[in-house]
Amino acid sequence: MAAKHPVKRPVTAREAAERFGVSPRGVRNVMAQPREQWLAEHSIERTQPWRALGMSRSSWYAKGKPMPAQLGGGGEGRREAREAEALPA
Repeated sequence: MAAKHPVKRPVTAREAAERFGVSPRGVRNVMAQPREQWLAEHSIERTQPWRALGMSRSSWYAKGKPMPAQLGGGGEGRREAREAEALPA
């Protein structure tokens, strides 16, 4: 069932329900963010750029969410780059 007004709510369903005197379920039925929009905002979990950089997710967030192209890695991760440098020529 699609929402009547497909928008992202600025407040939680519970807060809106208390404000308007209805149930939280009623608020979710009337106002809900479209799935395509939600997936676009949360696609980072699917792409997992921290793996391409050879680091943990928490390290990736701590470093300010760098993307592989920003580090000049050309898509290869740090671990692979270190291993390539360590190999004798």
